[in-house]
Amino acid sequence: MIGSAVLGEIEQQDWIDRVADPLQRGIRSVLRRAPTVAKVLHGKFLGHPLHPVLVTIPIGAWSCALVLDLAGIGGGRKVHRGADATAAIGLAGAVAAAAAGLADWSTTLGSAKRIGFVHGAMNMAIAGLYGASLASRAVGLRSLGIALSTTGFGLAGASGWLGGELIYRYGVGVSNDACERKPETQVPVPEAPIAEPA
Repeated sequence: MIGSAVLGEIEQQDWIDRVADPLQRGIRSVLRRAPTVAKVLHGKFLGHPLHPVLVTIPIGAWSCALVLDLAGIGGGRKVHRGADATAAIGLAGAVAAAAAGLADWSTTLGSAKRIGFVHGAMNMAIAGLYGASLASRAVGLRSLGIALSTTGFGLAGASGWLGGELIYRYGVGVSNDACERKPETQVPVPEAPIAEPA
C-alpha cells in the first residue's frame, strides 16, 4: 500500500532527528516556563487535544475560499473579496492550529516525531503559499494568488492525511486507556466492504 510505503520512508529519515530534537527541546522549555499556556495548547480544558479542533478553521475557510475563487472566475468583486477574506481567516486559523500542534508534537518520540515533523513542515509550506496568495491578490495578481492557494489546498489534503496517521496509526494525542474502553464504545468495522452477489 502506498500510504505505508510513504510512512516507512519518512520513518527511516534519521536526519530529521538532528533538526527535530533541538526544536522539541526548545518548545518544551518554553512550555515548562508557561504551564497555563501549555495546558491550553494541549487542550486540558477540553479533555482532549486542541489541535484537531483548531484545524477545522483553516480547512473550512480554505474550502470556502476555493469555492468562491471558482465562482469568481467570471468576475464579481464581492465574490473576490469573500474569497480573499476566507483565505485570510484560514491563515489566521492555521497559525492558531500550528501553536497547538507544535505543543502536541513536542511530546512525541521515534517514528511519530519524524512523521509529525514532516506534517508540520508541510503545514508551514501551506501557510507560506496562502500568505503569498494573499499578497498576490492584494497587488492585483489574482490569477497567481488563486494558483498559489489552490496548490496550498492540495498540499493540505496530503498533510491532513499525515495528521490522521499520527492519531490513528501512532496514537498521538490518544489517552493511554483508550484501547481499554474501545470494545464498549465502538462497533467493529469490517476490513473491506462486503459486496452483494450479482
